[in-house]
Amino acid sequence: MHALLHLLIFWALAFASLFLALVLLNIYSQVINSDLELRNVRQESIIAGLASLIEAVSVWLVATYAPGAVRALIIPALIVAFIYKVAHLENWGRFEIFLLLAFQAVIAACGAMLYFRHIQPAFMIVGIFTVFLVIYGFVIKSLGD
Repeated sequence: MHALLHLLIFWALAFASLFLALVLLNIYSQVINSDLELRNVRQESIIAGLASLIEAVSVWLVATYAPGAVRALIIPALIVAFIYKVAHLENWGRFEIFLLLAFQAVIAACGAMLYFRHIQPAFMIVGIFTVFLVIYGFVIKSLGD
């Protein structure tokens, strides 16, 4: 396959996982009565497009030229965190950004595992993450009371 096509596929997958992570984070914040303020859909799409492009280029570079350097992908995750922190400077704290990246990581990991037909580990990741979200929600609600 052509390299540009690989990059476009990575970008589409990164954008889809990031946008789905935003939707799930919004739903989760409504469930725990947290004040997550998002911009309008157009602005969030532009932010997600830029952030996912950085993720896609990074994954493409690692997959193409340095398959053993998977740990280097922490750098684009930090860049994405910085982009979202700057874009939502007044409204978001570090926990919202952490949750956004966690949602995206779980979505990407489960998607990859389901693609490679590893059903049980995908469900285990979702289960463990759900337990984490429940505990985190109880802590946030107890701090708010």
